[in-house]
Amino acid sequence: MGNPDICPFYGKNDDYCDVGCEYISPHDVNMIIRYCCGRHAQCSKYLELADRFHGELPQMS
Repeated sequence: MGNPDICPFYGKNDDYCDVGCEYISPHDVNMIIRYCCGRHAQCSKYLELADRFHGELPQMS
């Protein structure tokens, strides 16, 4: 099981959340600092994905 302080969607798949996947842009760095580590419950993308998957992580490669 992963670290609960890290967003479960971080770096998993471009189709879900592209932050942390492949090239990391300055915007991605800002998002990682603000939300991915410890505050992902405040991230609009996380809330959208969590609502879509009802708390269950889809199988991502």
